[in-house]
Amino acid sequence: MFEETDKKKQELDQKRPLPVHTLRSIREHLIVNWTYHSNAIEGNTLTLSETKVALEGITIGGKTIKEHLEVINHKEAILYVEDIVRRQEPLSEWQIKSIHRLILNLSVANSFE
Repeated sequence: MFEETDKKKQELDQKRPLPVHTLRSIREHLIVNWTYHSNAIEGNTLTLSETKVALEGITIGGKTIKEHLEVINHKEAILYVEDIVRRQEPLSEWQIKSIHRLILNLSVANSFE
């Protein structure tokens, strides 16, 4: 398994630097999939394609505001983590709590219940 992984990494390294549009596409794919799977584990009923649409700012009929906010909040947490990495900051307790707070920010949804 590691040999195959190393081989694929070498192939990828030979294609670097990747075109900007390729990097954007990969990042978008990762954000959508990571968000979908993380939220599905927690019981969110949005499908993968619905998650993608929700991330574009469109609401899905028959789905709760809470489910939409879970998607949006997860993306915000990802962007926050990316910013921490970009600044090369060591991960602190405060940052972990901030990530948690971003993910669980359902104040708008809770006001409708």
